[in-house]
Amino acid sequence: MIDAFRITKRHYGIILKQGLDNLPMEMGGFLGGEEGLIKAVHPLFNAHLYNKTDTFSFTREDVDRAHRFFKKHQLDYYGLYHSHPNGAAYPSDSDINTGHMYHFILSLKESDHPVFNAFYIKNRKPIQIPLSIINLSGMSPVDIRDVTTKSKTRAGNMKSPEEEAVDLAQTIANMKDEKQVVYPVLPPKDKFNSDFSTMA
Repeated sequence: MIDAFRITKRHYGIILKQGLDNLPMEMGGFLGGEEGLIKAVHPLFNAHLYNKTDTFSFTREDVDRAHRFFKKHQLDYYGLYHSHPNGAAYPSDSDINTGHMYHFILSLKESDHPVFNAFYIKNRKPIQIPLSIINLSGMSPVDIRDVTTKSKTRAGNMKSPEEEAVDLAQTIANMKDEKQVVYPVLPPKDKFNSDFSTMA
C-alpha cells in the first residue's frame, strides 16, 4: 500500500481542466507513476450511454490499455481518477465496485474551490491517503496543447514525447467533442515474444 501520493501542479492542472471543461458531466481516466509520485495522466472518454452527469463508466479494454500504457513508460498503474461535479470527493459504492485499489476523486461541487482526494480501498471501505500537489523544478514538460509540434519519429516506429503529447491533446479534444477515438495499431516492441500491438 502507498502511504501518500504526490502530484505535480501541471498534472493536477490537466485533471482540473478536464473536470471543468466537462461540467456538468463526470470525467475521468487513469493515473500512473512511481513511489507515490503521479507522473502520468491517461484521460478517458466517459463510456456511460445515458447519464454522464452522475456516472463515469469505462470498459475492461480501457483498463487494459491504461496498464499497457504505464508499463510501456515503466510506471506503476495507480488507478482511477474521476470527478463528482455535484458531490463530495469521496468514493461512492459504484466507485468501490470497480475493484480498483486506489481512487482519486475530484469534487467540483464548488468549482472555484475544487477538492482532490486519494483513497485506498480495504474490505470495501475507503481510507483517505494524503495527496499533496507539488511543484517540481528542473522538469521540462511538453505542452500538449501545442498542436504545431513538428513530427520527429524516432527509429523503430517509436514516437517522440512531443509527438505523443500532440496525439494525447487530439484524443482529449475528440473525447470532449464526443468524437470516435481511433487508436492506431503499431507493431509489438518484441515481435518474437508478443503478438500485441497498440498505440500505448
